[in-house]
Amino acid sequence: MFLIKNTLSKCAMLLVAFIVTYACWSSLAIADDKSENLQIQTLISTIYDKPNLKVETTPIVVVNEYAIADWTQGERGGRALLQRINGKWAIMACGADGFKDAKKLADAGIPLPQANSLVAKLTTAEKSIDPHRLHLFSLFGTKNDPIKKDHHEHHTH
Repeated sequence: MFLIKNTLSKCAMLLVAFIVTYACWSSLAIADDKSENLQIQTLISTIYDKPNLKVETTPIVVVNEYAIADWTQGERGGRALLQRINGKWAIMACGADGFKDAKKLADAGIPLPQANSLVAKLTTAEKSIDPHRLHLFSLFGTKNDPIKKDHHEHHTH
């Protein structure tokens, strides 16, 4: 009886140790995600914010050294593809719905497993986005991009 009680006690202690360790690692992962998101938001804001027109950068998904950040600025929107180089995030390209195609991401040099993960995470993250804002992400660089319409309207005859 003593042996069974002692073994159960050891199992319980191991289970508690596992739970505490898991909780600590989970909170670190969340903290890292928040830190990476803040770094990416700061980078995009520093480059593109205007005094009266700030960029809203959410959602952001990260897989290893790559990220996709959805953004809107007024009635414009798109997606930024980023890579972490020497510990700092850099924008590789801006685009629209093409960044939701894993093959296109792989063609841009992102390993296919990471490209697939990015697309899956982005698809999940975008499920809770307001439909109008979601539509804006698909406009960057297309014929429907408001900046192209504005440019065209200023030069009509």
